[in-house]
Amino acid sequence: MFIYRFLVIAFILLLFIQVDVNFAQGNSEIPATKIDEPVSINGMLDEAIWKEAQPVTGFQQFEPNEGSPASQRTEVRVLYGEGNVYIGAILHDQRPSEIQQTLGRRDEYNQADWFLVSIDSYFNKRTAYTFGLNAAGVQFDALRSGGGGGGGDAPPGMDPSWDAVWESAVSVNDEGWVVEMRIPNSMLRFPDTDLQTWGIHFTRRIPRLGEVVEWPLVSRADRSNLVARFGRLTQIENIEPKPNIQVRPYTVAGLTSQESLQDPGRADVSTNMDLGGDLKIGLGPNITLDATINPDFGQVESDPAVLNLTAFETFFDEKRPFFIEGIQIYEFSVGPGELLYTRRIGAEAPIIGATKLSGRTESGTSFGILGATSGSDFDPSRNYGAARVRQQIGSVSEAGAIVTGYDAPSPDGTGRIQTASGGVDWDIRFLDNRYGVEGFSAFTHRNWTAPGRSSSTGMAGKVWLRKRQGILNGFVGLDLFGDEFDPNDIGQLRENNFIANLYRLEYQINRGEPFGPLRRADVEAFGIQQFSYDERLNLGFSLELTSSWMTMEFQEIEFGMNIERPFGGYDLFETRGLGPWARPASYQLVGEFNTDERRQWQVQPEASYTWHEDGGQGYAFGFWGDWNIGTRLNLYANLEGEWEEDVTAWASNESFRYTGSEWEIGERSASPDQLADGEYRTLENQGRLNTIFANISPYNGNAWYTPVFGRRDTRSLDLTLRSDVTFTPKLSLQLYSQLFLARGRYQDFKIMQDWDQLAGYSSYPKRSEFSLSSLQSNVVLRWEYQPGSNIYLVWTHGRQLRESLNPLAPYGRSPYGRSISQRINDTFEIFPENALLLKIEYTFLY
Repeated sequence: MFIYRFLVIAFILLLFIQVDVNFAQGNSEIPATKIDEPVSINGMLDEAIWKEAQPVTGFQQFEPNEGSPASQRTEVRVLYGEGNVYIGAILHDQRPSEIQQTLGRRDEYNQADWFLVSIDSYFNKRTAYTFGLNAAGVQFDALRSGGGGGGGDAPPGMDPSWDAVWESAVSVNDEGWVVEMRIPNSMLRFPDTDLQTWGIHFTRRIPRLGEVVEWPLVSRADRSNLVARFGRLTQIENIEPKPNIQVRPYTVAGLTSQESLQDPGRADVSTNMDLGGDLKIGLGPNITLDATINPDFGQVESDPAVLNLTAFETFFDEKRPFFIEGIQIYEFSVGPGELLYTRRIGAEAPIIGATKLSGRTESGTSFGILGATSGSDFDPSRNYGAARVRQQIGSVSEAGAIVTGYDAPSPDGTGRIQTASGGVDWDIRFLDNRYGVEGFSAFTHRNWTAPGRSSSTGMAGKVWLRKRQGILNGFVGLDLFGDEFDPNDIGQLRENNFIANLYRLEYQINRGEPFGPLRRADVEAFGIQQFSYDERLNLGFSLELTSSWMTMEFQEIEFGMNIERPFGGYDLFETRGLGPWARPASYQLVGEFNTDERRQWQVQPEASYTWHEDGGQGYAFGFWGDWNIGTRLNLYANLEGEWEEDVTAWASNESFRYTGSEWEIGERSASPDQLADGEYRTLENQGRLNTIFANISPYNGNAWYTPVFGRRDTRSLDLTLRSDVTFTPKLSLQLYSQLFLARGRYQDFKIMQDWDQLAGYSSYPKRSEFSLSSLQSNVVLRWEYQPGSNIYLVWTHGRQLRESLNPLAPYGRSPYGRSISQRINDTFEIFPENALLLKIEYTFLY
């Protein structure tokens, strides 16, 4: 049945892709000019060799009118030699006084005039190095893959976590502004051959006009193949790869203050000093070794507080520089998760050391090897490892494999847990990169060394047929995840045990061209039907419909509808391991609005309403604002609120016992084998319990262990503030603060009789309420006193209190009943934790 449905939808998709229009453009070429003497980087382009080089002109608009000539003339020239690549650009502007010279942190793609160059020095047509400069001299560098385009943040398809050491300068004059870049060969990777061709792409952004222009232009319909459509930089002769050797030692001194455990209400103050360092060595033209010893990431922004009421772990983005640089090499997506999730490394104990070896061969094989160990007091107790390889097939297809390993003490301390995972994946493209077949096959294996613990092995895989470009595109897919597939020791995955049919269609209205009051509009539909892998239960069908419109005034409107389980379906995880539950259907409406991106300020209001089939409902709102005040100060604010009423949800798993004469409940929410005889209390309404448990199988003997549900009411408020004060492109001050308040309670409790039935029990004696109050702040002063070398002065401040009540006896103040103003006052009464850190790092280049 699954295969039949999959093939039918695939056939329908293939019908419409045969009549689609190919919008791919031909590649353009530019010869590079060789120099014999170095060029002075002063933003003037005053050497004679610049005038001799052939210029790139003829830029076209990507935004706002795709394909139209650029409104302002741009000339770009490329030189190479003396171990460097030089980029010179003259960006003419008819109104030079209106050029936006907004300062910002490095890698902050802010509201300013920008120029970017992307270089595919591998010429693999899949990834590229991007170097950018704005009119105030702020540097931006990133690794670029598919996608891309204009925007206020880092453009899609760009990963700014990659940092290179390079030199640049800008100047503004009466005719516009000038960019000059010196990019060392050591920052690029390319084959060691006598004659080379590289892919190259230029982008210019003029925010006051809402204009993004490119050479060569890659149409929106072909954006997923962006790097493959780059122009060609030719006539690069006798260029030798230069080893990239960087040694970056650091020293850090810190002062920490927190509440004393022995004397509550008073502070314990401690100091610390530490040393460590990073090492980067180019081993040949295309292989790099990275290593870190005793790393410190004190300058990294704290994770935000969240309210997670699901059965799944919260996953946060990686923010640590050592792990985010080059992480795309190790990515192995397994549907909703990854086989490698680097946030696991160092989560349980401090990192002692880590290494990465990555590179690419001339035959198109990319590889990466990662190893790390962690433990307290430099005693290695946890070991992590991953090895990844990818082989380019033809110009744009590839296949690869990965293996990961983890070895650590078991959670109960009775031995060690050793896990391994691995798999193969592929992305095969054909018919000029317009269509493709992608997928993976993976396994996980967990082994416990403790006696009596059995090992487990799980499998997962997917096959997707995709149309990659055109005004109508999308994919159909089949995913399969076994019930014992679990990569979470070193990877991440929220759900397993399912078979899914997936369908996605994306359509650009009017071929993505302006019509009526709109510059462009699109609609998208995504559907998924799931069944459990093990039990073959219907997990339900979900449908997501969205549409996005951009007006002639550059305002964006997006709205959509999400439908969950309209025909019924079971949730395997809500009961936290005690069987499936027939979750009611739900329907959600969402909408958001973005103001004109050309302005110095932008706001984005958004709202949603959710209705559950059994009567529960939820509301959410958000308001995001960004304001550039002058050229040095940026303010950002985000306010989000969520509340729900009468939503049926799991509250706890409880033990019930029948003594022969009366029913009892465990004082703690634990299974019967974890409770002593004295940890039970007598229940009221014994007759009702006789009826409820008549058809429920006992856990053991005369004891039952079953889920208890309730009608849940929750409220949450999240206020996040950020500010960047940029004194110079090398000196900046970042401020971050988050106030997060949440509360919830369960009422009208019901005992789960079977998968489809919840039985009301009005005499249920326990109460279930919770609250979370959190205030987190970071202040980071960063000075790049020379390329690659930084000084950080960091202050962090935190106040957090979690309250939870689930008693049998009466209790005092309810954590749910306090007002927002009371809870804010309570938050500021929490004893704070403060830390002051000074970190100095210096980069030696060889």
